[in-house]
Amino acid sequence: MTPRVSAIVLAFGKEALLDACLRSLEHALSAVADPTELIVVANRVSPEASGLLGGKHVLVDPGRNLGFAGGVAAGLKRASGEWIALVNDDCVVEPDAIAEMLSAGERSGDIGSVAAQVRFAERPDTLNSSGIEVDELGVAYERLLGRPVTVGETEVVDVFGASGGAGLYRRAMLDAVGGFDESFFAYLEDADLAWRARMHGWRSVYAPRAVVEHHHSATLGHRSSEKYFLVGRNRVRMLAKNATRSQLLRRGPSIVAYDLAYVAFVAARARTLAPLRGRLSGLSESRSYRAAGQPHRRPITLAPSPGIRGALQRDRAYGG
Repeated sequence: MTPRVSAIVLAFGKEALLDACLRSLEHALSAVADPTELIVVANRVSPEASGLLGGKHVLVDPGRNLGFAGGVAAGLKRASGEWIALVNDDCVVEPDAIAEMLSAGERSGDIGSVAAQVRFAERPDTLNSSGIEVDELGVAYERLLGRPVTVGETEVVDVFGASGGAGLYRRAMLDAVGGFDESFFAYLEDADLAWRARMHGWRSVYAPRAVVEHHHSATLGHRSSEKYFLVGRNRVRMLAKNATRSQLLRRGPSIVAYDLAYVAFVAARARTLAPLRGRLSGLSESRSYRAAGQPHRRPITLAPSPGIRGALQRDRAYGG
């Protein structure tokens, strides 16, 4: 029988975390009444771990690290489910999380993705994500980041998009909008996908009873130079692909001011220019990304920008 849900986990070498993730996901999938499947993409694991994984789950071994977006694409080639559950290998899902997301997603045929309630594993009373938001400056961030779990919604609500770290995606939506952009490698590919999905008329909802605990940035590290570079590069790529000409003209000065302030802040605090190098890399290829986005680009409503104050609040929420 065709699976209702195909779960894809990308393995990045955190094998103790991966074991806990897979155990929790097996329980969560067993709560779904219809057939399911679990696919592990071995982006970076030991040969011993690959052997064990292949004995229990569908194992996709690309032979190299494809990053998040490329790893998802590799998993999708093997997945046959109507819904695709993406779960980071540094997450633990509660037993009813997948069933709750599936129930929320099937409320309407235009729902393309479902966000889970993601909590910090080290601070389980604090929200890591309740879906993602993109503001009018093109800044993507986690909804309700750093807020107590008690202040979040208790019922299913519409949001901009779902976090790729723990979310459920309708396969028909992924196929319709082109899926995750593999060129992003890692970071902001979920925001880029959410932006494109909304421009195609798809909705996203947040399922607050689908609880996931996340060991934040266990793969690259929250303030690693590599992450700073990738986020900076992909931010420019995302804006080039999706922002309308009107948005760039109206908000361009504010976007530049925001990014200059951010680059200066990271340079002073972390002694790295990786955010600047990432943005310059993105600018050097912006014409090609602008052209690639032309077929789907259209105006949509973006959230008001919380500006630098919002960025500082998010930094503190991550433990800054």
